[in-house]
Amino acid sequence: MMFNFFQKNICLILLASSIQTFAQDSIKTDHSWSYKVEPNLMLPHMKGKASVSSLPNIHVSQSPSDFFNHLKFAGMLTFEASNKDWVITSDLIYASLAAHVKKDPLVLNGKLTAKQFSFEAGLLRKFTPWLEAGISVNLVNLKSGFDVNLINPKTGQPLHLDRSVSKTWVDPMLVARTKNLPDKKFLYTLTGEIGGFGIGSKLAWQLEGLAGYQFSDLFYVMGGYQIISMDYEKGNSNANFVYDMDMFGPMVKVGFNL
Repeated sequence: MMFNFFQKNICLILLASSIQTFAQDSIKTDHSWSYKVEPNLMLPHMKGKASVSSLPNIHVSQSPSDFFNHLKFAGMLTFEASNKDWVITSDLIYASLAAHVKKDPLVLNGKLTAKQFSFEAGLLRKFTPWLEAGISVNLVNLKSGFDVNLINPKTGQPLHLDRSVSKTWVDPMLVARTKNLPDKKFLYTLTGEIGGFGIGSKLAWQLEGLAGYQFSDLFYVMGGYQIISMDYEKGNSNANFVYDMDMFGPMVKVGFNL
């Protein structure tokens, strides 16, 4: 009788211990962090305008082949950390490029060069397993060089513009994205951002749609389309700088779960 009593108590203790251990593991799993890194390649078409001082706008319109003909270096890298409730995002872009300008009645010929660095960090809340939204901050540094022959609109005389301008600004952004449910082999994401609001850019926005496949727990590949738009203007008529540019095209993303 006494043996049965101790046997039952030992069983209850072991059961309680197992339940507690399972609960602790569940809590740990719910609040544990996962990480991923994603190198990106984009085949972009760029279109927009840039100008300095009170001189005419210089327009650029490139095909993807033009972009790579003038490309010196470009790289895109994304890193994310997430748990059950939150996602911390970061995105790094660096590009050094040159493009021939479009001719018009005031712009004769020339070349526009640009070195662009941007770093965006954000915090998103997981409202559902497939919907996330939050805020981010995008730091942009642009060094733009003008080597252009044009007509001075005030005098009507030919003018050679040889100037470089460096600007740095910060854009606050609102971010929302929808994605596939967890533990799916077929993947998709649709991400939209809008910001600037005159704090940095007059208006900045991005739109990205991707679909892909999870080949293993470690590795996945996605492809799709991305649009990045910035409309920045600062200064007075004598020291004005305009950078109103869209970059858009197909992209491939290779992801690694860490």
